[in-house]
Amino acid sequence: MLIGFTVENFRSFLGETTLSMVATSDKEHRAFNLIAADHEDLLKSVLIYGANASGKSNLIHALYYMKKMIVSSIDVQTEHIKTCQPFTFRADTKMLPTKFEISFLLDHVIYDYGFNILGGNINREYLYKKAQRRTLVFERTAPEFESIKLMADMADVESLKKNVRGDVLFLAWAAYTNNALAIKIVNWIADGLIIFGLNGKGDGESKTISDFAQAFVHKADNNIQGMKLRPGRNLVSSHKLYSKEWNAYQTVEVPFADYASEGTKRMYDLSDAFSKIIEKSTVIVIDEMDLHLHPALVRHLFALINSIEHNPNHAQLICTTHDVLLLDEDIRRDQIWFAEKDVHGVSSLYALSDFKDVRKNSDILKRYLLGVYGAIPDLKAGVNHE
Repeated sequence: MLIGFTVENFRSFLGETTLSMVATSDKEHRAFNLIAADHEDLLKSVLIYGANASGKSNLIHALYYMKKMIVSSIDVQTEHIKTCQPFTFRADTKMLPTKFEISFLLDHVIYDYGFNILGGNINREYLYKKAQRRTLVFERTAPEFESIKLMADMADVESLKKNVRGDVLFLAWAAYTNNALAIKIVNWIADGLIIFGLNGKGDGESKTISDFAQAFVHKADNNIQGMKLRPGRNLVSSHKLYSKEWNAYQTVEVPFADYASEGTKRMYDLSDAFSKIIEKSTVIVIDEMDLHLHPALVRHLFALINSIEHNPNHAQLICTTHDVLLLDEDIRRDQIWFAEKDVHGVSSLYALSDFKDVRKNSDILKRYLLGVYGAIPDLKAGVNHE
């Protein structure tokens, strides 16, 4: 389960910015919306609102970039590190490190893993774990392998650390050399963190036609009777064929890509990610969750996560959205986050629970649209031609 994610000096985020899944002491909607974890209660879901170009997608990009760095092969990783994007609109940021950190709970142990990138190299990297107390697993303070300090969990790769290059993560190298803990961490990030929606797709797309996928798609288009993968992985959907008198007498198959609406395709693409909430404790991250989807479908997806019956393994959902009607659902204030960009192009991230004057009976939707919490378009803004 995800506890939090931190980024600094990446795309539109300049200062240290953290998205936390740790619940506040608020007693509202605890039974369905929270996970009673070993150390502290965690949120099942978080909604991120903000104007266009406020930084919402950049936060998802940051998490995706971190994941890609960790799970890529060593050769790919050395190329991927070159694509790191420090904050653009200040002259000194290329001289400052870009920081990523992720905190998560796995097998009753909290892990805090992070790394900094500077000048195309890893100039800091660390892993801590906490069962009873927080202890260091390894620490790296410079690109050179000599700076890597290993504790007992990494002792088996001590003799191999001399082969770690400055542009490669030590965690990935340790997993490559079969260190058990490193493999465990990398596998959780690879399989337990599904990021969907960048460029309209994601690493949670359906690869098979499961019963769950068909039921998922049927909620968007109940005229679809079934789906199949034909040779060449051509996806088809079957529909009733009617006589002139509108009597259904057989079915006909049509190419899914040609006949399905964009919303139906979106539901199919999301189906594999959401099917995993039944199986294990997955973190699903979706950029523009409401893209092409009717509000009723968005509510259905949100309800699946905040459900005891349908989410028995405590999967979590993080999504960006413009669907303000979700603010009228049974939702906690610490589940609502906002992204806002200032006049210098710097994004910030904050939660509704940061506001001390939000009462339980507050009309959150109305107050948000009125600009009380910020993170809405500035319709009076003009272009400065100076």
